[in-house]
Amino acid sequence: MKRNIFCGVLGVLLVCGFILVGSSVPASAAEPAPETIKIGGMISLTGPDAAIGAPAKLGYEVALEEINKGGGVMVKAYNKKIPLELVLMDMETNAEKSIARAETLHSRKVSAAVGTTIVGASAEIFEKNKLPVLAILNSISAITDRGLKYFFVVGGSSRHIGQTVFDALATPTAIKSTKWAIFREQGEFVSEFFDSAREIAAKKGITITYEGSYAMRTPDLSALITGAKNSGAEVLLSYPTPPDAVTMLKQMAQLGFKPKAILMLRAADDPSWARLGILGDYVIACPDWHSAFNHPGVKELNDMVKAKTGKTTDPTTGAAYNSVKIVAAAIEKAGSLDRTAIRDAIAGTDMMTVEGHVKFGPNKTRVNVVRPVVQWQNGVMEVVWPDNQKTKPLVYPIPSK
Repeated sequence: MKRNIFCGVLGVLLVCGFILVGSSVPASAAEPAPETIKIGGMISLTGPDAAIGAPAKLGYEVALEEINKGGGVMVKAYNKKIPLELVLMDMETNAEKSIARAETLHSRKVSAAVGTTIVGASAEIFEKNKLPVLAILNSISAITDRGLKYFFVVGGSSRHIGQTVFDALATPTAIKSTKWAIFREQGEFVSEFFDSAREIAAKKGITITYEGSYAMRTPDLSALITGAKNSGAEVLLSYPTPPDAVTMLKQMAQLGFKPKAILMLRAADDPSWARLGILGDYVIACPDWHSAFNHPGVKELNDMVKAKTGKTTDPTTGAAYNSVKIVAAAIEKAGSLDRTAIRDAIAGTDMMTVEGHVKFGPNKTRVNVVRPVVQWQNGVMEVVWPDNQKTKPLVYPIPSK
C-alpha cells in the first residue's frame, strides 16, 4: 500500500517537473526557424529615378551574397544562422505606388526594409505597421522631423546636404564668386533643399541673383537660363533629374550661359554621367558615397562589384550595400525577428562601415555624416572634398570649352 502511494506521488512529481521544464523553454525555440529572413527592398526600376534603382538593387544583392556566403545572420532566438532573402518592390518613381508597395512588404511579413528616394512617401505606412526601414538617397527633413520611430535615414537630411555643399565650396580657396543662380525643380524634396540653401547662402555672404522654377521633364528651359545669364550669376545651383540636367546643359551652351561653376546635385551623382563627355565635365555633385573612400571594407566591396560587373562601384551601390549590412547587424544584435526589437537595435547602431561611422540621433537620421563633394573631370567622378578623401583638387573656374 505504501509502495503504491509512493509511486503515485512520484509520478505526479515527475509530470509536474516535465511541465515546469517545458514552460521554461522560450516560445521561439518551440517554433521552427524560418528558411530565410525576408528583407524588403523599395526602389524605382522605372520612371525618372530608374537610374538609381539598378545600382541600388546591385548593392542589396552584393550585400546579401556576402552575408549568405557565411551562412546568413545569427539569430539567437533560433540558435542558428539564417540566410537573408530580398523581397524587391518597384516604386516606379510614384509616391502612391510607394505606399502600396510598403503595404505589400508588410503582408509579405518582411522583418525589416531598405529603400531609396521616394520611400519617404510611405514613411507613415512603415510606422503604422511597425516595420523598420532604412533609407538612402532620401533626405526630406519634414519626414524625419515628425518623430517617427521606424524610419531611419543613413545619408543625412536635405539641410545637411546644403550645409555640406556651402561649407565645401563657398570658401576663398574654392568657389570665390558670391553671385549664384538657382534652378528649382517643383517638388517637396527640392523645395525643402532650396529653402535651406537660401538661408545658408545668406549667412555665407552669397547673393541669389536669380531663382526660377520648372516642372520635371520641361523641354524648354530657355527662360530660366536667360534670366540667370542676365542677372550676372556666376554659379548655378540645381537639383535636377539626369534628363533635365542634360536639357539644361545643352540649352545653356546654345544660349551662351557659361557660369564659372555648375552644381547639379542628384543628376551628376550617377556614374552614367560620364557618357556626356565634354558636355558634363566640371559639373559638381554630392552623392551619398564614393568608391575612393578609405573606410574599412571599401576595397573588399569594390573588388566584389568589379568581379560581378567589371565596373567600379556606383555611389548608390555602396550606400545600398551599407544599408543591408546595418540591418543585418541589427537583426543579429536583436537576437530575434521581432520588428520592434530590430528597430531598437537599428536605433542603437554604433559601427564603422564603408560609409564611415554610423550612429543615429533622436530623429533617426545619421549623425556626423560626411558626404563627398565630387566634380567630373575628364569623364571621371573625382572627390574634391573632404580633404582627407580627396582624389583631385576642385577645378574653378570652369575652363573654356
